[in-house]
Amino acid sequence: MKRSELTQRQWEIIQMYDINTELECLRLYPFRYEVIQASDEENLQPNTHVTLEGIITSAVSTVRYQRNRSVTRFTMCTERDCYTISAFNRPWFKASPEGRVTVIGRYEGKGKITAANISFKSLAEIEGVYPVYPLKEGIKQSDIRKIMTKIITRTIEDISDEIPESLRIKYRLLHRRDALRKLHIPKSLKDVNEATRTLKYEEFLRFQMSLLLKSKSIGYQHKKPKLFDHKEITDFINQLPFRLTADQQMAVNEILDDLRSTKPMMRLLQGDVGSGKTIVSAIAMLGAINAGYQTAMMAPTEILVLQHVSSLRRFFSSNKIRIEGLTSSMVQSDKTRIISELKNGSIDLIIGTHALFQTAIEFRNLGLVITDEQHRFGVNQRRALIEKGSDVDVLTMSATPIPRTLASALFADMDVSTITTMPLGRMKIQTILIEENSIKTILDELIDEIAGGNQVYIVCPAIEESDASSMRNVTDIYQSLNKVIGKKVRMAMLHGQLKSEQKEQIMSDFHKGILDLIVTTTVIEVGVHVENANIMIIYDAYRFGLSQLHQLRGRIGRGHKQGKCYLLSPLKDEESKERLMTLVNSNDGFDIAIKDLSMRGPGDLLGKRQSGLPHFILGDIVADQNILLTAKEDAKWMVENNQHPEYQEFVKKIMYINNDFNHGID
Repeated sequence: MKRSELTQRQWEIIQMYDINTELECLRLYPFRYEVIQASDEENLQPNTHVTLEGIITSAVSTVRYQRNRSVTRFTMCTERDCYTISAFNRPWFKASPEGRVTVIGRYEGKGKITAANISFKSLAEIEGVYPVYPLKEGIKQSDIRKIMTKIITRTIEDISDEIPESLRIKYRLLHRRDALRKLHIPKSLKDVNEATRTLKYEEFLRFQMSLLLKSKSIGYQHKKPKLFDHKEITDFINQLPFRLTADQQMAVNEILDDLRSTKPMMRLLQGDVGSGKTIVSAIAMLGAINAGYQTAMMAPTEILVLQHVSSLRRFFSSNKIRIEGLTSSMVQSDKTRIISELKNGSIDLIIGTHALFQTAIEFRNLGLVITDEQHRFGVNQRRALIEKGSDVDVLTMSATPIPRTLASALFADMDVSTITTMPLGRMKIQTILIEENSIKTILDELIDEIAGGNQVYIVCPAIEESDASSMRNVTDIYQSLNKVIGKKVRMAMLHGQLKSEQKEQIMSDFHKGILDLIVTTTVIEVGVHVENANIMIIYDAYRFGLSQLHQLRGRIGRGHKQGKCYLLSPLKDEESKERLMTLVNSNDGFDIAIKDLSMRGPGDLLGKRQSGLPHFILGDIVADQNILLTAKEDAKWMVENNQHPEYQEFVKKIMYINNDFNHGID
């Protein structure tokens, strides 16, 4: 279809949605549907949707109040009953008694209706299923509906199918042109259900195919097995001051089997906060290093790099393993030394941030790459590090756990190891919701906790005050607290804008007990371990996702004392309260992640930019797990049989989108 088929105004509208072609516009899907049909008057319930047609039997009166506000009222009678209609901020509405109208709105009970829409058309004229689209400022639903109808009417025959015909027939799916027509111009809810079922499968199939093709570009098909001394691994595990849980031991066995295999390891190790993933990864490191290979561990923050260097040096104190950290803020002389020692092989284990990706970094014999909190790194970044070795195994760790079946579908290119049991002695965190954004009501309790030997994190969503936001920030909270309790409590600020040495000094002082309290951003969200930190206070808790809040509170209660987490939040609606009450009632990261996925979607939970997961337009990875898993198996079959004539075109299209095998996309 030519661009001229749309008016200039319609073209301006679709450009507001960052849409470049008219066919692309069909991917602007409705987010819900409005069904207009007559309500059953005999069964009307208060606070429910209502649609009725009737005759106006009274004069129309309008009362104005406050500035530019009004309420218009009249009586409407149907064949069965009479109702008082109230319409807010419609002072222009005029109608004569005996006029026929259709009212759509909310039934308040006792014969009262608050109108959302009043039409002079009969109900028979406006009955139907109407798509509701996300709107930009100045755009009406009717504008988008007219555009969609025009595009579909004129281009329906030009829309080609993407799903191979054999799969479409097998699952009784619609042709793509029919699915798009029924999605945007439905005649019934059955049309909507048939269309969304088809387009969900197509969306999941594209995702799974893309994931599998990307994994081929990252990994290798064959590697040398890593031959290590199993006795040294066993001796290391036996000398640990604690026993591995059954899940930890199973994960260790799976990883060691991968290292010994001729197939490159691409494994996801997931477990709740505090479930003991770090020690499992340490055993993997020991196996690779014992086999004569270097290991690189990527960490998302400098604070976590320092933490890992310290804890792994303790773990390997008797194993003669050389461990170093590398961050972008290190002084150049230290960077130069570390780069040289990596190249000559004198460093066995390097832990670093994005600094590890730079081209100047070379290894003598890199054999294992471990990513901590995988969603912080893109596909290209991981591959850049993997390609610095020739027989590299990859282990990814995530503390945003999801059920194993779902994880295997979302990470179709990886094997999955899951730690569900917590180490013995780990107490559940007590979480308290305070329905105001102030620390005043718990300030005395906070001082008592510190006097009792507990250390405290206070978390804010911002570093400094912003004119664009009313969020609580580290700077203001620190200054106000310092005025009130600064003489009693030793405190500091911690955030990502501080220099590396400052952050290191603050965390060192906090770890040693020199500091009682840190006012911080979410920079402490991942991996930071201070055994005596047992209290956390989170301002503006409603601004965070459930999984992120669960990650944050996982920083406390890691010793032998009860951890307490206070969620401060000025709750404005029941949905926000319901979300936060999930944390009050549950300490299970798997349950919380599923709840978060249901409410926010994977793009929000894991970070749209960071996760490598798409923000599915129609598909719901929780509600539509069966479709997702089916698409995974079909994509695997198609990749393995990509020379089949029916699959070739679809595979080539996904390869093109991925910018070919040699250029993966984040």
